[in-house]
Amino acid sequence: MAQPQQRRRILIIAAVFFFIASAFLCVTRLYNMSFIRESKDDNSKSPPPLPPRPVHHVEITDADRPMTYGTFRRPSMDGLTLMANLSDEFVPTFENKRRLVIVGDIHGMDASLETLLKKVDFNTSKDHLIAVGDMINKGPDSAGVISRLMSLNASAVRGNHEDRILLSLAEAENLSGVSKDLASLHDEDRRGQKEFLATGRKLKKEHVEWLSKLPVILAVEPLNMFIVHAGLVPGVKPELQDPWAVMNMRTLVYPREKLRGKGSRKSSRSDDDDDEEEASNNEAAPPPEEEEEGETLESIQQKDAYTDRDTIIPIEGRDGEKWSNAWNHFQKRLKKSHRYTVVYGHDAKRGFREDKYSIGLDSGCVRGGALTALVVEGKEGSKRGFTHTIVQVHCKEP
Repeated sequence: MAQPQQRRRILIIAAVFFFIASAFLCVTRLYNMSFIRESKDDNSKSPPPLPPRPVHHVEITDADRPMTYGTFRRPSMDGLTLMANLSDEFVPTFENKRRLVIVGDIHGMDASLETLLKKVDFNTSKDHLIAVGDMINKGPDSAGVISRLMSLNASAVRGNHEDRILLSLAEAENLSGVSKDLASLHDEDRRGQKEFLATGRKLKKEHVEWLSKLPVILAVEPLNMFIVHAGLVPGVKPELQDPWAVMNMRTLVYPREKLRGKGSRKSSRSDDDDDEEEASNNEAAPPPEEEEEGETLESIQQKDAYTDRDTIIPIEGRDGEKWSNAWNHFQKRLKKSHRYTVVYGHDAKRGFREDKYSIGLDSGCVRGGALTALVVEGKEGSKRGFTHTIVQVHCKEP
């Protein structure tokens, strides 16, 4: 009798559980159906979606893509010093009667340098000597030139020849193991280092150390003057210039123009378009009562942004616009107190060149030309202005 009662109890419990589960499922289903219906009713009251806007397809060319030359600070290059300021004690004023004697590319022509210094009556007590780079290589006595410059406490900037010699010496010194054992003059010639290493190995250790500390740009304040070896890109701050370009550039190209098919046109400015004035009238700032005309560098950059000539690339070749033409043209747009004169070398083919805001001193001494000096003195009545004279001596080709 116990077994039938136990089965009946189990059946009753199962039936009750089934009933409760069925009721729960029915209530849940009805609740969900009601929620979906309310959601649909709410959505029906929302405003109809706006029609899609017409899409205008704009063709983006390579000329419209970002170009950032001179926008970001470049990383350091193996301890190379990009920029330095000439010590105030050497800056000439009308009152101190000091002079700067800035000499073009010497290229190992020590005898010619000695003759030039005698011609300008160089006096270490009141004169300071500055070399515009390429002091060594090609000529007969590179070590003699560096010894003379060091003995005179001269300043200088690094030129492309100094740069190549220092890099070649560093590479040769870092050779080790099998590479060092297999090194030969043939390998040096193949890498284009034979000439530079031959010159570098004639220099003393102190010569190499002195050369390695030279800046690429030497600023002479408050004369508003930069001394470099090759050139500067106009519209780019000195601290943002590319060191390689400052030591090697000759012309400028404009990639936006080239990408738009304008690259083949001749520059609208020739050498003769730049204003030329007498050396004695080269004054960097107007009298205090004169109202300045022109703009600041920042305002020009903002105005010229996204034009086809706002991006400039310096090159070593001669296929572009001469950088000095572009520099002089740009300076005329600036306020007078913001204009800078650049003294440079490097371009022996062009020779000595004097424009209003740039002076080129490479007159091909090592090729039998002349060695040129720019003698700078302070201008009366002006803290920033200066006068200058040109002195040259003929060189005998080695």
